Amino acid sequence: MPTDFCFGIIVPLLKDKHGDTSRLDMYRGITLSSAISKLFEAVLVSMFGDHLQSSDLQYGFKRSNSCSHAIFTFNESVRCFMKNGGQVHCAALDATKAFDKVLHYGLCHKMLCKGVPAMRLCTKFQ
Repeated sequence: MPTDFCFGIIVPLLKDKHGDTSRLDMYRGITLSSAISKLFEAVLVSMFGDHLQSSDLQYGFKRSNSCSHAIFTFNESVRCFMKNGGQVHCAALDATKAFDKVLHYGLCHKMLCKGVPAMRLCTKFQ
């Protein structure tokens, strides 16, 4: 993969337009990538998309899913367990300060584990 594909411009976006704009934690960064790297990504998805599946319990970064789907599933699960006399324990993770990074070798390893043909994968990443 060309090194230039790994670079982008980080732009700060205000999380809440009614919040305190002077606080740094009111912003989240998004990365603007080059058009050619986006095209490269689209080609990879079209070639390997059949091998890339995620859990039905993952809601983020998936087409036709949103926070409201996750909240609905959570509420219905709690309601079901409580109705049947069960206990519900919940843990939450605040990932608002997390940054997206892709370890390319780790990604290749995971794709190989998912059954993406090695020859096809290796020739595309060179």
